[in-house]
Amino acid sequence: MTSLRISINTRRIEGPWGGGNQVMSALEKHLTAKGHTILRDLSSELDVILIASSKWHRQTCAYSVDDIEAYALLHPRTCVVHRINSCDDQRGADLGINRAILAANRLADYTVFISRFMRSYFAARGFNLSQPHSVILNSADEEIFHPAGRAIWTPGQRMKIVTHHWSSNFMKGFDIYERLDQMLAQSPWREQFDFTFIGNIPLGVTFCNTRIMPPLFGVDLAQALKEHHVYITAARHEPAGCHHIEAMRCGLPVLYLHSGALPEYCAPYGVAFTLVDFEQRLLEIRDRYMELSAKTLDCPYTASSMAAEYEALFLRLVEERRRNPRPLPDIKTRCLCRIRLAMGKFLRSCKEFTPWVLAVI
Repeated sequence: MTSLRISINTRRIEGPWGGGNQVMSALEKHLTAKGHTILRDLSSELDVILIASSKWHRQTCAYSVDDIEAYALLHPRTCVVHRINSCDDQRGADLGINRAILAANRLADYTVFISRFMRSYFAARGFNLSQPHSVILNSADEEIFHPAGRAIWTPGQRMKIVTHHWSSNFMKGFDIYERLDQMLAQSPWREQFDFTFIGNIPLGVTFCNTRIMPPLFGVDLAQALKEHHVYITAARHEPAGCHHIEAMRCGLPVLYLHSGALPEYCAPYGVAFTLVDFEQRLLEIRDRYMELSAKTLDCPYTASSMAAEYEALFLRLVEERRRNPRPLPDIKTRCLCRIRLAMGKFLRSCKEFTPWVLAVI
């Protein structure tokens, strides 16, 4: 079987971080096990570049979209795959994410959306659906996130509810988490439910009846999730998310806000709620716990299945590109591309970044 050299334009970050970092780590782990080489830089003779971050961010990006453009011009046999995994609506403000994604997409030989919701969202904002693309759903590493050892709720017990978010953006659903916290100060809710929040909390949000835990990841996170019975997510305009996938893989039914891609991922394994009927749906998931808990055992979102989809895609694209390489640009353009790549590498190696340096790279 062909062994590929694949570069991802995000940095490796160990420890608790955003869901995109966890997905890329799981993808790297499983593709490496298949014999492929995964890099986080623009080495020579790459078969595939995966754009996992369209907008430059010093902490998370290994190299920029401009670097990718220069490299692709110099290496006509390299395929560029663009994974679209974010949007401005998710953050609650115009942060330039949508513009960065659409600008980066002009470099893509192929586009991967992480949900049908994301595909429809960007089709409404200019993505041409006739371009080569597909949907590959997010996943969690099944070697870490699995239901073995999970707690099982029995009637008469307090039902333990949990959520976790690395981001402290209020759009992650903190209005609902505050609402649940306030409910737990009153009967009959406090006799029936407990609530745990794992992660970072925005300024101005105070929980009085909720157990707070610091951000966790990997085995520690899985163990903490499995100490609970039901997961809750109220994230707005979620492109896909990993938090609810990790919970479902651990065997927890999900009470989820009907927004973004959450119904696409969670519908078979939980109960949807709106801002109007939250209390009724909370009681519904308690009543349906046994049924939904059994269904989560069939939750299919594993890193190995996701990696297999990416691997098949990469192999097909590389084979096609080897038969039909892009034409090389003229010598002047090639010289400019080499200068651009050298400058980017040098500036990113500098320990002190000034605003003008960030603008250049």
